[in-house]
Amino acid sequence: MMQFLEKYFVMILTATAGTLGYCLIINIKRNKIIYGCLGGMFATFLYCICVESGLSLLLQNLIPAAVATLYAEVLARVVKAPATVFLIPAIIPLVPGGRLYYTMSAIVDANVDEAKLYAHETIIIALGIAVGIVIVSLAFYHVSHKNIQFKVRFDRSMCQLDSVPREGHEEE
Repeated sequence: MMQFLEKYFVMILTATAGTLGYCLIINIKRNKIIYGCLGGMFATFLYCICVESGLSLLLQNLIPAAVATLYAEVLARVVKAPATVFLIPAIIPLVPGGRLYYTMSAIVDANVDEAKLYAHETIIIALGIAVGIVIVSLAFYHVSHKNIQFKVRFDRSMCQLDSVPREGHEEE
């Protein structure tokens, strides 16, 4: 456990600081900033665990994104705020900005093989994040809307026949 913390402590700390900066930039309310930072820290921690476990690049990003989405959905119901307030800051540390930069750099340098490699990795990471978010969001939507019954109310004035004149409408 100590080796893990020594290896990834700076990464988790800087991801949390980056999440804090993002929360401040997009003006998240002060009482909700701590939740965004905890989500970013937790997502990064899970990412580090997935990397150490030797999972594929897709799963290294899918699992933390799914757990961050679960965290955001649960917290949204507890705090009574939109889930995106907690979800977006939580997945910011997972975004493949570095690989995207290297992809663009290789394209500019006309290094096709390197560009293909980085582009492939970037797409896999983005796909993992997107699929993780979609799976949990759909599950939450399905569960939360399962027991809702829609009641339709009819206004009697809207159900009148055309032959009966309504107020303000004269027969011609």
